[in-house]
Amino acid sequence: MRRRTTVTYLLFHFFQDFALVYPVYLIYFQQVGLSYLQLSWLLAIWGVAVLIMEVPSGIIADLWSRKWSLVIGMLLKGAGFLMWLVRPDFTGFALGFVLWGLQEAICTGTTEALLFDTLRDSGDESRFVEISGKGQFFGRLGVVLSVLLGAWVFSRSPAVVMTVSALSMVVAAVCAALIAEPLPASASGAAASPAVPHTPGFQLQVQLRAILDSVRAAGAVKGMLPLVLFGSLSIVVYGVLDEYDFLFARHYGVPLAFVGIWGAGRFILEGLGAGLAHRLERLLGLQSPVRLAGWMTAAGVLLGVGVLSGSRVLLVFYFGFFIMMAAAEVIFQGWVQHRVASEGRATISSLVSFVYEAFGLGLVLLSGPVAEAFGLTSLFLLGAFVVSAASVLFGISFFMARN
Repeated sequence: MRRRTTVTYLLFHFFQDFALVYPVYLIYFQQVGLSYLQLSWLLAIWGVAVLIMEVPSGIIADLWSRKWSLVIGMLLKGAGFLMWLVRPDFTGFALGFVLWGLQEAICTGTTEALLFDTLRDSGDESRFVEISGKGQFFGRLGVVLSVLLGAWVFSRSPAVVMTVSALSMVVAAVCAALIAEPLPASASGAAASPAVPHTPGFQLQVQLRAILDSVRAAGAVKGMLPLVLFGSLSIVVYGVLDEYDFLFARHYGVPLAFVGIWGAGRFILEGLGAGLAHRLERLLGLQSPVRLAGWMTAAGVLLGVGVLSGSRVLLVFYFGFFIMMAAAEVIFQGWVQHRVASEGRATISSLVSFVYEAFGLGLVLLSGPVAEAFGLTSLFLLGAFVVSAASVLFGISFFMARN
């Protein structure tokens, strides 16, 4: 993989997550009068938009272009932030989340597929976890800057926050457009065969058949189903709790002026976890799904102990959970990418993301009522239990499927 392409990919991740609105949007929603339940509904609306377009967007990316799909996705996300600027009420927030959800559907799966095949094109596919982890690290850097600057800028001008966030998505779209996209295997194979008609209809049939064959082959991989089901459930909890972290900081007694520092520290640690994923994978043998399941089980236990104790000393366990799960997420993606065919890579990745987002939607719908009725501490304890339980089931079912 050429250095310029690698740098462009890392910059794409940075600007994709450099959004000044990140640390303030939930607090802003509360300031305009939204309840915990309404917050959960907004997150659910985002999740529904993701679910509706997750698989279709993957198919379109495989049939058309992965990098141009990313370009469109980032422009949609920027438009969502501008929607919050011109319509600062529940309806406007919901419409903005729909656009953001469409971006998420388009980019999840497609980003990993584009990276893996770009690496494979230069014989560097073994570096997927390393480069993907670095991308996640740069993304977290973007989030950290957003956290450190967002609240300060927002206190002076909400319009600037929304505008800068939207412009950052435009820059990310430009970065995506500059990534060199390798020719799909099905297209190159068809072009090399003079016996293959070049009519658009026939070419579409060939590509769709290749995608379907890739999906069937992926489904036949031993251990794929338990990994996707239970592994996704375990990892998605980490993403859902992430949405409530700033509110948890306030609940824990962190002064509003220091909430940004709290979030920045956590995001930096997450970035380190993702950036070190390839080293942890080699050092601890986490390429083995059974060992990865044990790793995630331990992460859930750490979260439970850190939250339940209420001790500031043991709060390090709370942050340790996010470090461990950030690494697990990258390793999880790498395991899948190494076992699927290029022709349907974005489609298969989107199917995995669909399972992930479906679990996420259910947990988001559950999280609001739990937080309303029992408080944020109970919500995080429930999350710790789900992570550990799902990871144990993941390890057991994978072991049984392989044997």
